Amino acid sequence: MPKEVIWGLIASGLFLLLIVGLGLTTQIHQDKVSHVITAQKRPLIMIGGSSSTRTDFDDIVRSLNEQQHHPLITLTVKANQKLAFKEKRVENTNLNDALIVIFFEDSTDSTENIMTQTNGLAKAIRYLQRHQHLTTANALGYSNGGLIWSRYLAGLSSSKPLAVHDLMLIGTPFLGTDAAHPDKTLYTPLLDHKNQFKKLHAVINIAGDTGEGNDDIVPLSSVNAGGNLFMNNVTRYTAMTVNQKSISHGDLLHEAYVARLIRQNLINQ
Repeated sequence: MPKEVIWGLIASGLFLLLIVGLGLTTQIHQDKVSHVITAQKRPLIMIGGSSSTRTDFDDIVRSLNEQQHHPLITLTVKANQKLAFKEKRVENTNLNDALIVIFFEDSTDSTENIMTQTNGLAKAIRYLQRHQHLTTANALGYSNGGLIWSRYLAGLSSSKPLAVHDLMLIGTPFLGTDAAHPDKTLYTPLLDHKNQFKKLHAVINIAGDTGEGNDDIVPLSSVNAGGNLFMNNVTRYTAMTVNQKSISHGDLLHEAYVARLIRQNLINQ
């Protein structure tokens, strides 16, 4: 084979290698840029409901970690209102990537205790601001946890609540659990302070319905009363209902569908 042909083939091969190398470099750069764009902008703080346990959010944490491993912070508010901090770190992440669970040692289902828990939340947030340099977050409240978040953000336990961007409420009993006799004890103060919710960007209010107008504990009418608090106050208010004959109030937090909503609305926003 003539030398000219051999040298031509070598030159062509080197040229192809150069093109492939440039293509890979560009792809790597695009992947890095893409990661920056989709990175979590703020931590997610989650609060459970009455009779909550330390494992209530395990399914959600497991589901969210399938796509990206998150640092996990657990802040326990003890019965005497003292705090206990626990952290599970993940390499190459920061506070914005974190999932934060605030667990109340006493989660008795009573109006008085919900008020006490709201004060405990304010104390926990101050701790995170002071020791973790927390400045903003997205929030999730399940059942009575939704009432606790709502009371806190309405300024009923702190004159300067944390700047929460997006809030998701799941099965929150704004008017109690008796559809025939709505309990407005906690609801009326929220109505009186609903202008405070203008600071929120988005609220997603999720209910469950077995087909009987409730999730076996909380009536739809009680959950949907949240519309009067947030609609026309926040930038975007969305009410959603999980319709499933076998659904139960306790199941709502463990539905794969709900985990996807959390990822779409609280992690990627």
